[in-house]
Amino acid sequence: MGFGSLRVRATIGSTWTNSISPDSAWTSYLLPIKRAIRPTEDFDAGDIATVTVELIYL
Repeated sequence: MGFGSLRVRATIGSTWTNSISPDSAWTSYLLPIKRAIRPTEDFDAGDIATVTVELIYL
């Protein structure tokens, strides 16, 4: 992973693997929600979700 990204397994209802990337402006990480997950979980831009994130160690 480059630029400080970390490989994770994310769960909202559906579970998927992805990478989170550091966001220095917010001193946090960004988790993209895959396009296939958004309609399944009925998410739109601006929605708030509770997400479980597990680090995947390589």
